[in-house]
Amino acid sequence: MVTPKSRGTRWEYRVAHRFERWGYEWKRSGSSLGVYDLLITKGGKPVFLVSCKKTMGDRLYIPLREVEELRREARGMGAEPLLCFGFRRTSPLVCELGKLRRSGGESYRLERGDGEPLDNWLERRERCRK
Repeated sequence: MVTPKSRGTRWEYRVAHRFERWGYEWKRSGSSLGVYDLLITKGGKPVFLVSCKKTMGDRLYIPLREVEELRREARGMGAEPLLCFGFRRTSPLVCELGKLRRSGGESYRLERGDGEPLDNWLERRERCRK
């Protein structure tokens, strides 16, 4: 039986391997209590701090507090905070924190159609760096 925890762990590995294909190294935080799920580095230096979210539904709600903690932690490490997420049968998507929409309450909302495929986002970043 697949538990939500094991599904989340598999999703984290799936996201991490996408970064690896683009030449990044990664480390899982290994704790569901942490602010982030993945630390993405290049040459030993922090580049991205990633929170991974996966749902079988059509929308995700992320508490404001969680987003602010990720932003603060990333700033302290000199990394860029990212939210990588997915819905049922989607490839990993990415959303920069500045592009999140408030849901009206104490959370942000992501729906199908939000974000950008992670591979496309990474390819665009690599082109801009050259």
